[in-house]
Amino acid sequence: MIAMLFLAKIESIHYTTGEQHMLRFKKYLISLALFGSINGYALELGGTLADINIPTKGELILNKSKVDYKAWSTSTISRGTPALIFHLAARMSSDKIIDPLRTRLEQENFTPGSFQSISVVNIDDAMWGTAGLVGSEMEKNKRAHPEAIMVADDASRGLKAWELQKGTVAVILLDASGEIRYLKEGKLHSSDIDTILSLLKTEIALVASK
Repeated sequence: MIAMLFLAKIESIHYTTGEQHMLRFKKYLISLALFGSINGYALELGGTLADINIPTKGELILNKSKVDYKAWSTSTISRGTPALIFHLAARMSSDKIIDPLRTRLEQENFTPGSFQSISVVNIDDAMWGTAGLVGSEMEKNKRAHPEAIMVADDASRGLKAWELQKGTVAVILLDASGEIRYLKEGKLHSSDIDTILSLLKTEIALVASK
């Protein structure tokens, strides 16, 4: 309403042609802001994850030396501990984005079970002809990190439900109650990684203090 009143006021004043073009642009930006505030987004700080269900492919499960798959959904994310979720396009560029954060996480040497690490890999967003290679790499990573939850999404279900950008990475931190504390898409700067680790430590400490 405030934005609409502002628009009405600026329309009542006479301007030069150049100023009119600038005003139209400002009105366009205000309209976008109004649209965003009315419709919102699938993911936002303080909110919760939109539910997704992946009935085919799904979570990788170690069965001795064999890796099986089972259906996975967001309802399996446990309450009571924080969850750090990675949504990744099945591309080499995703690894380049996420590797610095993974390295820092390993260096921190967190207590096992202090948080959930969940990687949802959108194999529907893989380069043509590389799906088999992606599957092999995921199975290799699962064997190396059996405690991590790895999920293969073969139909872009997470991408669509969470309204994420195609071809890149999203990092989402949930607190112990499932509330979104952090959300970032695309390239991670060192400051982003510092923020993620700081927030994760805070959430882990909050759980430990109860």
